[in-house]
Amino acid sequence: MWDNPAILNRVTRMLLLAVLLFALAMAGRQAAETWLPVREVTVSGAAHLETRRAIRPVLAGLSGGLFSVDLAAARRGFEALPWVRSASVRRVWPHGLAVTLEERVPAAAWNDLALLDVHGEVFAAQPWPGLPRLSGPDGMTKEAARRYGEFASALAPGGWRITAVQVDARHTWTVALAGGPTVELGHDRLAERLKRFVAFYPLVASRMAAIRRVDMRYPNGFAVQGEGGQNGSAEKQRT
Repeated sequence: MWDNPAILNRVTRMLLLAVLLFALAMAGRQAAETWLPVREVTVSGAAHLETRRAIRPVLAGLSGGLFSVDLAAARRGFEALPWVRSASVRRVWPHGLAVTLEERVPAAAWNDLALLDVHGEVFAAQPWPGLPRLSGPDGMTKEAARRYGEFASALAPGGWRITAVQVDARHTWTVALAGGPTVELGHDRLAERLKRFVAFYPLVASRMAAIRRVDMRYPNGFAVQGEGGQNGSAEKQRT
């Protein structure tokens, strides 16, 4: 091949063409960076003040032109923010980026240190008064969120609102009710016990004032305790 002038000329032309195309591509990219910088970024879905404040450094960190900006890195930067569950970033011709955020929807406070969203995911944000309080061991956040939803549905027919749900390392559940008692559910037959509570608690409450605690761990009934733990405050109601 090396002693064939025709082949050598053909190879030389191909190499020159490749170098020319590469040079044109680099020049075109440089021109695009110069003439098509990112001049405008629109962000939708940032409803919380915390999110609007937190996105400023992420926006300031975006670099490159319309074609060279790293969309995946930008998306990861937005998704690293506490209130952002997911983000999408796309190019908008000729000078912009469009960012769409899905913010987390808080459901409860978790261990009084963070928030639990409706998907059962914990995120770093300061709880505020009035949120239901969920507490339990690490690793039980999704189960706690699921149980909270089940308990709220089971208690809705009685007009009860949950203020706190606690689960311990033995998976024993306790529910505190707004304007009502704390209900001990134990670790099994939870839905059945809540249904029994909704059905029969009004009968006991009509006979006894200021019920502080209800123990639903009996096979066919429950026991109640009033303020101060007086002797007459514990009863069992048979179904």
